Amino acid sequence: MSQPDPPTPTTTAAQALDQLKSLPSLEDTKTQLQGVVDEIKDAANRVVPDLGWQTLHGETAGNCQAPFEQTDGKRLFLPDEVAPGADVSEEDWAAILSAARAAAAKLDATDVQVMQDGPRNHDVGFYGPTGIFVKVGYQGNLTIASYTGCRLPNSAK
Repeated sequence: MSQPDPPTPTTTAAQALDQLKSLPSLEDTKTQLQGVVDEIKDAANRVVPDLGWQTLHGETAGNCQAPFEQTDGKRLFLPDEVAPGADVSEEDWAAILSAARAAAAKLDATDVQVMQDGPRNHDVGFYGPTGIFVKVGYQGNLTIASYTGCRLPNSAK
């Protein structure tokens, strides 16, 4: 049976709280992140007209993980955006990926992780402070996923 992770040491928890205090609030981050998602959708629509975007689920909220678990920080996964049955060429994908990279950089999400990168099989994430990310993918459906990372709500700032 696995044991729960030990609590974050007090000094590390204090540093984690200081880091969260230096970042935008959860609410502001959500607004900024939604703006980035919308920017990527708009760019994709310019490259591949008539994409039929769908929102798959509502947002998912939760408490933060270590080293932020002792703070009042919260995290949000925004709804996934999907354009099912999109006809995206490799040239189109390169343009969409470039737009996603530029948009994600506005959130300091500049660490790139490529999970898949083959013809009609792409999955790329852009990561930043406290876990914030924007992911874009294509496997017949064009998808955008996003996550605020850990942030303090306005009420805790």
